[in-house]
Amino acid sequence: MQQKVRIENLSNSNIEDLIYVCSSKRLDDPIHQQGIKLKKQWLCTMLEKYGPCAKIAFFNEKPVAQILYYPEEADITKPYTRKNVLIISCIYNPTIEAQKKGIGTKLLHSLIQDAKHRKTCLGNKPCNFLVARAFNTGEFFPMPEFYKKNGFIPTPEGDMLYLPIEGNYESLPSIGSYEPLPEDKNKAIIFYGSSCQFGYPFAKKIEKLIKEVAPHIKIEIINEWEKPQESIKRKKSWLIVNAKPIHTFFMQTEKFKEEIRQAIG
Repeated sequence: MQQKVRIENLSNSNIEDLIYVCSSKRLDDPIHQQGIKLKKQWLCTMLEKYGPCAKIAFFNEKPVAQILYYPEEADITKPYTRKNVLIISCIYNPTIEAQKKGIGTKLLHSLIQDAKHRKTCLGNKPCNFLVARAFNTGEFFPMPEFYKKNGFIPTPEGDMLYLPIEGNYESLPSIGSYEPLPEDKNKAIIFYGSSCQFGYPFAKKIEKLIKEVAPHIKIEIINEWEKPQESIKRKKSWLIVNAKPIHTFFMQTEKFKEEIRQAIG
């Protein structure tokens, strides 16, 4: 049987296919469903304002992988943005039968070609460069190595990778470090984004872990795309506990809980 890969730009008619790629095993989870609802709203807003902000890979007519991206200027959660820059939020292929077939590379190269021909969600404007968030899920080939293999270069700041298209890389101004705010005392503030359907479920998991350590502490969960200024004034910290930023990833459960205990004092 011939194995066929097809790539489609996101549209209103295939949003469900994009959602299926990441959420096929969690469609019955009510908390994940809320994350999906928020993601769909975000996608519809992006489509209306900027056009396609994702590509979907179909393998033998089944949606198996995706790449998500958007103009940096569209990111209202950032205090500073650059013109004519595309942010690659993620590339993800969780489908076992479609792995090790170069599908992630095909998605990335499709976006790069669009950028070179001015056919992206930037409109008919030049794309100066692409910037990638090369985080690892721990599941597959390390994302930093994937991007480097495809020509991306570490940024001078060292936190992301970029690929020049029609311009040179330009740095963003520093946003500084979180300074304790009086209103953050004696409570926990969890930030999540609606550009990923896992944002809200992860926030709820973090809430549960905090309650296991400090059952009586007040907890506030904030969607940073709905209240960007709340995130910006806290210097984009994803979790504040008792006016202290938490750095340990929540999936490192015991270490995370210990940092929460120390923050509460």
